[in-house]
Amino acid sequence: MGNRSLSTDLKMRAMELLNDGWTENDTAEVLGVSVRSIERWEVNLEVKGEVNPRSVLRGRPRILDPAVMEDLLALVGESPTLYLDEIVDYLSVIHNIYISRTALHNNLQALGLTYKRMQRTASQRDEEARQAWREDITANFSCDQLVFTDESSKDGRTLYRRSGRALHGKRPTEVAPLEWGERWSILPALTIDGYAAIRIVEGSVDGAEFYDFIVNEVVSLSPQSHGACWCLQSQLITELWV
Repeated sequence: MGNRSLSTDLKMRAMELLNDGWTENDTAEVLGVSVRSIERWEVNLEVKGEVNPRSVLRGRPRILDPAVMEDLLALVGESPTLYLDEIVDYLSVIHNIYISRTALHNNLQALGLTYKRMQRTASQRDEEARQAWREDITANFSCDQLVFTDESSKDGRTLYRRSGRALHGKRPTEVAPLEWGERWSILPALTIDGYAAIRIVEGSVDGAEFYDFIVNEVVSLSPQSHGACWCLQSQLITELWV
């Protein structure tokens, strides 16, 4: 007889038949089970109080208990750039736990932690000041009063893909012309009506150039000049970036 799952009701019925005076052989024949199974059920009922006790075996015990997992989650939250080797050393020193990198990787995945591209945030950024600025802008300014400026640049550098495929142990190589060309920078002042001012310079923009652009071409603008600048500046941008 192959292995099959038997219900608890059937096992209890077997015990009832035995209590009624049936023999183990007769009970096994009527219920279609083996005598050995009936004997095992009798032992379970006598020793453990039930014919179908739960197994205490649940695989190997976990190396990292919930408290250590919580600490590990906090550690990665504070230092997301840690390598697996560094976390292994941390667990061995702080928690006296020795774990392989593979097991640690699996535990990190179980916590929902994956390895991905890093996003950097400036330590000088003050979230309270940023929120205060947002509230001040919202309360005291309208959208037609705002002017946005930034620097952008372009050169003749050849664009190429940074990843490729190659056989194991070999680096992917592609033959292509590499050109730099001249570098041009653009300083635009953008409003809800379009570009209000623009300065195009050869090379890069430094702090003095940016300050001069703000003082002499952005601050001195009158609202009526915005529309007049739009067509000419759009044409200049198109010619430069094409």
